[in-house]
Amino acid sequence: MKRVKSIIGILLIILSLTSLFLWEWKGREMILLREVLVAKHKIEMGTLVDESMFEIRGVPKDNLIEGALKPEEASLLKGKVTAQLISQNSQISKAYFRENEFYLKEGEAIFVIEPGWIAMRSSSLRRGDTVHIYGSNGGGFIGSYRIAFVKDEAEREIRDVMLEGRNYIEKEILERTDSNSIINHVEIITTLEEYEKLVAYVTAAPYDAGTQNKIPASENQGTASETRVLASETPMSLILVQGGEKIDP
Repeated sequence: MKRVKSIIGILLIILSLTSLFLWEWKGREMILLREVLVAKHKIEMGTLVDESMFEIRGVPKDNLIEGALKPEEASLLKGKVTAQLISQNSQISKAYFRENEFYLKEGEAIFVIEPGWIAMRSSSLRRGDTVHIYGSNGGGFIGSYRIAFVKDEAEREIRDVMLEGRNYIEKEILERTDSNSIINHVEIITTLEEYEKLVAYVTAAPYDAGTQNKIPASENQGTASETRVLASETPMSLILVQGGEKIDP
């Protein structure tokens, strides 16, 4: 009987030590901490994120931010873009992200704005910008388009000379002081119907391109040859004006 009590005593001691170990190893975390996703490193605003940028960390319940994302919610980050700067080790919530709008919608494709069509454009144009296009010679507003690519003569993408870690950081418009090449042409995202409007404008005779610029028949007394000379001297082209929010690729 005495031997049985000794064995029971030893078992109770082992059980107590095991319980203490389990409490320190997992129990405290399960009761006092909640597992959430935190940023492995600083993530700039406008960065397209993926799950590899975050890790699981136990955080005291009293320190949880509102809407903190849990490990099982990591899939919600797929295809999202940061709406603000996220510091290293920071918790995250859905409010910190927005949808990535830089993609082809149904019916859209990528079309080239030929260099010969461009009357004016800024050297700061970059992929993801929104551009408002106007007709030259008072042609007026034609449309707003998303820039898919900005290429140099060798078909290389124009970028700002700035790299940070493995993430490429785009600068704000007024900070784009140094690029890796000279812009030759741009490619926009639009529908075939909208693109045909641009083609029709740049290929039309100057006074046919916009109704507001047409010369009334009673005033147009020149010969056909004179009209052709006028068209060749003042070709219709496009003015590209940056505006609106940048869409992050």
